[in-house]
Amino acid sequence: MELQLENVRNTIFGRLSRASRESSKFAAFDFARIAAIVIGSVLLGRAALFYAIFPCGIALITVLMHKGRANIYALPLILFGLFTNYGTGYDIWGDAIATAACGVLFFLTAKISMGIPVKAFSAAGIMVVTKSVYYLAAQLVFIFDIFMMFVESILILALVYIFHRFYGLLDKGKKGSSTLAEGIIATSAVFVLMLGGIGVETLGVFSIINLGALFMILVIGYKIGIMEGGISGIVSGMAAMFLTSGSPALIGIFACAGMTAGFFKGLNRIVAGVCFAAVCISFGLVKGYPELYLSVYDPLLAAVVFAAIPRKWMNRIELLLARIRRDHIYEELMARDRMLLTLGGYLETFEKLATLYSGTKNRSNIIAMQFKGMSKVTKTMMDALSASETAVMPAKEKYSVKVGVSGYAKERSVSGDSYICADLKEGEYMIALSDGMGKGESASRESALTITSLYNLMKAGFDVELALKTINSLLLFKSTEEIFSTVDLGLFNRVTGKMKFFKIGAAATFIKRGGKVETIKVSALPMGIVDSIRINHIEIQARKGDEIIIVSDGITEADRSDGQMEWIRETIENIRSRDPQTMSDLIINKAVERYGLKEKDDMTVITAIIN
Repeated sequence: MELQLENVRNTIFGRLSRASRESSKFAAFDFARIAAIVIGSVLLGRAALFYAIFPCGIALITVLMHKGRANIYALPLILFGLFTNYGTGYDIWGDAIATAACGVLFFLTAKISMGIPVKAFSAAGIMVVTKSVYYLAAQLVFIFDIFMMFVESILILALVYIFHRFYGLLDKGKKGSSTLAEGIIATSAVFVLMLGGIGVETLGVFSIINLGALFMILVIGYKIGIMEGGISGIVSGMAAMFLTSGSPALIGIFACAGMTAGFFKGLNRIVAGVCFAAVCISFGLVKGYPELYLSVYDPLLAAVVFAAIPRKWMNRIELLLARIRRDHIYEELMARDRMLLTLGGYLETFEKLATLYSGTKNRSNIIAMQFKGMSKVTKTMMDALSASETAVMPAKEKYSVKVGVSGYAKERSVSGDSYICADLKEGEYMIALSDGMGKGESASRESALTITSLYNLMKAGFDVELALKTINSLLLFKSTEEIFSTVDLGLFNRVTGKMKFFKIGAAATFIKRGGKVETIKVSALPMGIVDSIRINHIEIQARKGDEIIIVSDGITEADRSDGQMEWIRETIENIRSRDPQTMSDLIINKAVERYGLKEKDDMTVITAIIN
């Protein structure tokens, strides 16, 4: 009854915690959207283009009022950002009046159906009228001012389109009609313009605008592709040029750098960052020192930050970029987040249940092991889902394994030995042999249970130690008589060449390398005898050409007078064949000869050759 009540509590509180996490995610999204409007309002209101005009605030309030009258709170924030330029030499009054006029007008006419193009042209017209009146009243009319009003009206039309696309990406639950290119253009432009709104052009030897733009270009190119990186570079270069009155060469440099980042999409981040910085520096040096098109410091720092950013943060950035794409990748990432949330609840439950059943024996101990294994598998799944970034190319297998098996059964062709040679996961190969302590079918069933359970548990994601302990508990609970099993396990990594040997009551293993034979032997009790078993392993670095011979104790006990098993070593040394099946057959035949007329035990030989 107590256990049932505990399960009920876990279920109820688990659901409540999941609901709480879901609601907190929605709240976080709304908070992020409001923060983007607030920060954008202040910074974009501050941004001065060509050191003379402030079209961003006019365009932004036009877009926000088109989205809803409730966004009127952004108007004082935009004006605040604009007025922070007071006293710096900028003539801000014409743009301030135009911004306020647009905000009030669109607030009052919110119920009138007007498309965003109509409002964009209306905003540009309001700017021209208000600034014309202001210049005439102040008697400050110059040809340059008329030309800049024309430029600003064009920029307002473009910026309304850009801001409309950008803030459309933040609308929750809406698919949006933006294409990928439009999303990249909008995001790149808004990000760089916000950097310009900070008002600090340089920090030591670094340019804040160029540094931020280069980092964003590198991320977009690396995460999305060549064309997208180039588009981001063009837009970011134009925005940086407008903000700093820099050379138009920035557009070409940024575009080439973005395409370079896209070329290295999905590869090693360090390599991508180095090549990205090299392209920027190479083009920046074309003009000649000291009048560089681009400082060498900005691309270097952008590449270093990109290479050093933690994977967790990079995953968050990838999710933000997925909102730009609005394709199946975005849906997959959202599904991944929901899956991680669900798996997190399962993991918490499994860990609690494993703790609840731990410290007990027999049946309850098996259940505890199972819950621990389920926790391990769940954690592995969560790690695999979280590791969406491919930091390096998929590892190439440098080694291969060729296996041959030979056996002998002493009782009605039923052997007490069971084995398996199979792939576990990518790059890892498993060779396992179990000898059931007993005779005939009962021993065969016991060893088959051991070897099958071991393979299935490890295939499911259990680590070696937990899998072996689970099987040990299972044998302790299942056995009604003294029937035990040995485990001789070899795990070979075909990428690194590392091989680990786990021996639980198993016979010696032999390794032939360059004509010499070495022996690996570990003293340990078989599985199913004691409740707590110690699990150690021996690790070697395999070489191509190594011959690994795993045998059951029927082989090692063929000549008990030879305690050092010299006859086995000599047999292996004298075999000249490189075929694993032939080697296994020859060793079995030699063991049969050693037994002579004595009763023969079950014998199994597994030979693996590393190539």
